[in-house]
Amino acid sequence: MTTFLTKPPTPRHLIVSLAILLGLLTLLLILLPPEQTLGAVIKAVFLHGALVRTGLLLFAIGGLLGLAVLAWERPDLMAWTLAIQETAVLLWIAYALSSMVATKLAWGQWIAWDEPRVRASINVLWFCIVAWLLVRWVDNRYFTGLANLAVAIMAWVLIRGASLVRHPFNPIGDSSSSAYGWFFIAMGITVFLIAAQVARWLAGPKLRIEN
Repeated sequence: MTTFLTKPPTPRHLIVSLAILLGLLTLLLILLPPEQTLGAVIKAVFLHGALVRTGLLLFAIGGLLGLAVLAWERPDLMAWTLAIQETAVLLWIAYALSSMVATKLAWGQWIAWDEPRVRASINVLWFCIVAWLLVRWVDNRYFTGLANLAVAIMAWVLIRGASLVRHPFNPIGDSSSSAYGWFFIAMGITVFLIAAQVARWLAGPKLRIEN
C-alpha cells in the first residue's frame, strides 16, 4: 500500500493495468444479460450508474483530502488531493457523456432537461470544472482544500437531493435479479480501480518517492 501511494506507475505498467481493467469492464458489459423492458440498453444504464457512483465517491475522497490539506502541509498529500480532484472531474465528464447515451437510448433524447437529476448533474459538472481551473490558477493549498470540500458537498447535496420524474430511484437495487446486483458491484469496483490507476499516474510528478 505504501508503494502504491508514494511511487507512481511506469508508463508500461499504467498501460497494461488500464488495458486489463478496460478489457474486464468491456467483458462485463458484453456478458450482462438484456433486461425485459430495456433490452440491451441496460448495458448503457449500468455503465452510467457505475460512473456516477464512482464519481460521487471520488468527490467525497477529494473532500476528505481537502480537509487533510488544510490541516497538514505535505507535498505527497497535496499531490494526491490534486490528482483525485482531476480524476473526479474526468470521471464526471465520462459520466455526463454516458448519461447522454443512456438517455438517448432509453428516452429518445440526448439531454432530459425536464429531469431534476439531469440538471443537478450538469450543475455539478460546470462547478467541478470551474473549481479545478481555479485551483490550478490560484495554486494555494488552503484554496485547494476548500475547493475540494466545496465540490464534494455540492455534488452530494445536488445529486442526492434532486427529485426524480422519470428516473427510477434505485433500479438496480430494487431489481429482483441477484445477477444484476453482482454485475453492478463488479462494474463499480472495476471503474473505481481504473480511476485509482489514473489518479496514481496524475499524482506521480509530485509524489514523494520513498526508496
